[in-house]
Amino acid sequence: MIKSGYLGFLIFVSMMIVFFVLPDPEGLQKPFRILLGLSFVIIYFALLIKKEIGRNTLWAVVIGGLLVIIMILRGTFQTSLINAYLCLFGLLCIPHLFFNLTPIRRINLNYINVLCILSFILQFMVFSSDDGRPSLAYQLNLSGAYVFLFFICSDVLNNKHGKLLVLVLSLILLSRLLIFSIILFYFIRHFKIYFKSFIQKLNVTLLIIFSYIILTFFSLWYVVNIKSEIAYDTSINRIATLNDGSNQFRFLANTLVIATIYTAPFNAKVLFGFGPVENFLNVTEGSLVMPHNELFDAIVEFGIITVIFFSFFSLLIFNKILSYSNIEYFIPILFHTLLLWVRFLLVPSFEMIFILFLLYIVNKNNQQVSIA
Repeated sequence: MIKSGYLGFLIFVSMMIVFFVLPDPEGLQKPFRILLGLSFVIIYFALLIKKEIGRNTLWAVVIGGLLVIIMILRGTFQTSLINAYLCLFGLLCIPHLFFNLTPIRRINLNYINVLCILSFILQFMVFSSDDGRPSLAYQLNLSGAYVFLFFICSDVLNNKHGKLLVLVLSLILLSRLLIFSIILFYFIRHFKIYFKSFIQKLNVTLLIIFSYIILTFFSLWYVVNIKSEIAYDTSINRIATLNDGSNQFRFLANTLVIATIYTAPFNAKVLFGFGPVENFLNVTEGSLVMPHNELFDAIVEFGIITVIFFSFFSLLIFNKILSYSNIEYFIPILFHTLLLWVRFLLVPSFEMIFILFLLYIVNKNNQQVSIA
């Protein structure tokens, strides 16, 4: 029998090191991400052979493989689709990989957390964005997303030093999404007690659909009614500035994706994707930036059919994991996917699996406290 909990812990440790310790996402991280993806495939088939996973899951593997082949034949294949396909194997076997956070494991993770803190400090001293703001080795917006993932990881591990570092780095990054996500996290944690019965009935799928409906109408309203007064602000004033050129481009990009889907919902590019996002920008008048949310960006790259296929599995897992105990972690994650192209909730990714581990640990910790 595979010691799946032990494997899950090793995978979680590996993702912490890849996301937060290793700089150079296009260089140092790539071979480790490939190894993680291949490990999901090996673990899946090992569990399948031992009949710990049902053979009915093979249909997902086959259909996912067919979608990859379709993209290759259409000339829209990209490595991000392979990453999503490999992580699909991870989603299929993740219930067998969840682990209990024992005291010794918590200690080991806190040692790794210290390495992450040191790496963050060094990266902020070395790297900067195009506008001069200190950053991680990631693109500026992605830096804020990974800093937030580190924030919730530090909170789950009860590591105050990690959270304090994130609060400081948020003021250096001046990322509105990061700062608002932290505020949203503490707001929900403080007030969720008043909505406990409602939260316990929440359905992830309905919540995400409702959130994207709201975002769609807001994007349309913003493009029609709001005119940017500032091209781009890099000062601390940007935190309170919502009508700048950055947001103007962000919501315009969303609107152009909506218009593309509305005018030709059965077009092959809408159903199976444009491939690299640059292809969409080249054929769409007025597109200056990529869609700034997970759903629209995924539709542009992979198409509606592929996104629906992947989302079926990811939302199924999230529905089982979401609870009153971890809602303050989930809502800011959802907030990130609404305003950035990060793949945290819909299209399988290593980051999604990392988030699922965190949400599960929170649930288990809460159960242990309740029993005690």
